[in-house]
Parts: sequence; C-alpha cells; structure tokens
Amino acid sequence: MTARPARAALVITGDELLRGFVQDAHSGFLAEQLRDQHIDLVDVHIVGDDFAKIEAALRRDAGQEPVELVIVSGGLGPTHDDRTTEAVARATGRALEVRPDALEVVEARIRAFGRRTESELELFAAGNRKQATMPHGALWLDPLGTAPGYVLDGGADGVTYVVLPGPPSELRHAWRGARMTGPLVELGARGGARHERLLRIWGIPESAASRLLDATGHVDGDDRRVTICARDGELELSVRGTDAAGVDALVAQLEAGMPDEVFARDDERPIAQLVGAELVARGWTLATAESCTGGLLGGDLTAGEGASAWYHGGFVTYSYEAKTELLGVETDLLERVGAVSEEVARAMARGARARLGSDVAVAITGVAGPGGGTEEKPVGTVHLAVVSPNGERHRQIRMPGDRATVRRRSCAVALHMVRELLAEG
Repeated sequence: MTARPARAALVITGDELLRGFVQDAHSGFLAEQLRDQHIDLVDVHIVGDDFAKIEAALRRDAGQEPVELVIVSGGLGPTHDDRTTEAVARATGRALEVRPDALEVVEARIRAFGRRTESELELFAAGNRKQATMPHGALWLDPLGTAPGYVLDGGADGVTYVVLPGPPSELRHAWRGARMTGPLVELGARGGARHERLLRIWGIPESAASRLLDATGHVDGDDRRVTICARDGELELSVRGTDAAGVDALVAQLEAGMPDEVFARDDERPIAQLVGAELVARGWTLATAESCTGGLLGGDLTAGEGASAWYHGGFVTYSYEAKTELLGVETDLLERVGAVSEEVARAMARGARARLGSDVAVAITGVAGPGGGTEEKPVGTVHLAVVSPNGERHRQIRMPGDRATVRRRSCAVALHMVRELLAEG
C-alpha cells in the first residue's frame, strides 16, 4: 500500500487579521501549493500577535490531528510585537542565535532602500539583528524584503517548521525557496505520486452533486478522496487518489450523470478566461453593458492577459440618462418598465453591440441593495441579456445576499450565459 501523504497545518499570525484591517491572503495560496507538493493541509489557525497563543498553536493540542509540517506566517519583523521566532524556539526547544550571513543580507537590503549614512543605519541596527535571529539549525531563506524566512527540520516531535514573512509578496517569494529545500521535498515524496482530476459544474446545487456521488458508492479513504466546493454558483468537484485508473473511472461515472452541467475538465482558469478562449476560437468579440455591477464584469474580463484580442470594451450606465445617451435605450421604455427589466436588459445589450461593433454583447441591470427594492422587484432581482448573431437570450435571477454577493454572482451568471451561447455554436 502507498504510504500516507504528509500532513500540514498553517498558523497565520497578526492582530490586523483578527481586527479586520487585513484579509487573509495566505491560506488559499499555500493550500494550492501544498496540494501541488502532494502534502495534505488538515487545518488553518489564525491567531493574533500574542506570544502564548502563537506558541500554543505551534505545539498543537493533543486532540488535534498530528502533522509533519507546520507553516507559520507573520511576526518576523523588527518591532516588539513580532514574536513568531521566539515562539518557534520555545515550542521546539531550540536556542536562538544571530546568523551573521543573514544579518549581512538584511543590512544590505536596508542600504538598498536608501539608508546609507551611519546615523541612519544605526537606527535599524537592533531591528536588523532581530530579523537575523532564528532558532539554532534553521535553514534561512533569501528575503524579498528585510525579513528572512527559514526552515527548521524536525525537532523533538519530528515536525518540520517553515516560517515565512507576513506580506503576501514576501511570503510567496520565501515559499518558492522553502519548497525546494530537502525537508519539503522529502515530505512531498512520502505519499508517492497522486492523480487528481477536476470537474467544474454549473446549473445544479451542491446537494444534487452530493447525491450523484453517493449513488456511485464512493467512500473517502487514504487512497482516494472527493471534495466539492461551491464558488459563485459554480461547483468544483475534485477527485484525488493514488490509483489513476480508479480516479479516472469515478470521474467518468460522475460526468455521465451530469452531461449538460460539466463545463470544464481539468481546467482551473477563471470562467472569464474560458469565455475568452471560446471567443478567440470563433473569431468573435464581446462588449458589455453594466448597471448594478458598476464595471465588475469588465474587470473580470480584463483580469487576465490577452483580453484585447476578444474584448472590445464596455459601458457602465448607472443612470437613466447614461443608458439613453450611451446605449440608445429609449426614455419611454425606461419610464414604462423601469431600468430593472427584461426589456431594458435586452436594449442595453443591443446598444453595446451596435456601438462597439462586437459580435456578442452582454448586459446586467438589477437591484443590488441594500436599499432600492420593491415588492415587485426586491433586492437581489437582476435581469441579464446576451445578444449575438444567432439571436438573444434573457435571464432573470433573484438571489439572497448582501450587495457584494449580488454583484459578484451577477457577473458569474452573465459569463456563463455567454459561455452557454458559445457552446451551442
């Protein structure tokens, strides 16, 4: 039997995360990286800049699943509340030491930032030494900023620790070095090669996908695992296992039960990029007209490179006047049926297509909230329309959620309407 994959836990530190000043930008990135490294992430802890809580998270309570790898982020800076290294040393029973080679690099970075006079450098001396201090035996990582991360292999408990700086760009730079070190390579090789397949699904709820999975008789085990993740109306169904043939057979069985709902296989590109690829394949172009989403759809379409090959541009027409002047929507129509209506969504899409000369255009108009709803058109009511050389489509949706959710989900629906139209030729 293939050995069990190594398990990892993340400990993300920072008062700014607990107070809502900064959002966690690390767990998703590191989860994906660990998956590529064939290491299973079992839990994530977010703790403040409190020494005792950081140490407790590092030691892990007896009731928690044992792990072979702990990744820690944040708390490597020069200030008094940066105490991650001290906590790691305490948890592992290692003495702290100033690493001269690391200190030389930290000081060089300070000089590169324009601090060159003796008086200026003296201001940073204590902080530089703090950032170059790490537990005995640590393998330090070349920093992007002034805080070197490090890898501490094993210890009394046999756990490997990877300690990374908190700023996202610095963490990602340090991780690229950490994953190439011997301890991480060895942990990744423990479980052997694993096979993973991904189905992306649109148009059914999680419960329907779960019932289909239950019907296959699948049970998660060490050799195969299935996860279902919902994201903005899409479902991502991942099958991982050590038996490639078994994984492929289960995927084929699941796909046969959802012949119309699976829209992508083993392709993690955002839906906007998938739409762009389909437009390029047909030699078509796209335009957008947005009201309640305020340009978010255009932002999604241009987030990836190469969009200029297929995206002509868009209009953000929030007011009646803008819809009339920029898209040619008739004033009489707006006054008769209101901006949030099928007729206006269709007119907006036609206007965008005509003015930009695109092959396809999609329009969104709705009530994103929290105010502005009526009994007839409550908050969450959105009308979408797509026009193309092959005709027009309209969809009305009513979704629960706050303003951000309504706007984000509306963009997802619009993109899938375009995708479905392209899929039908």
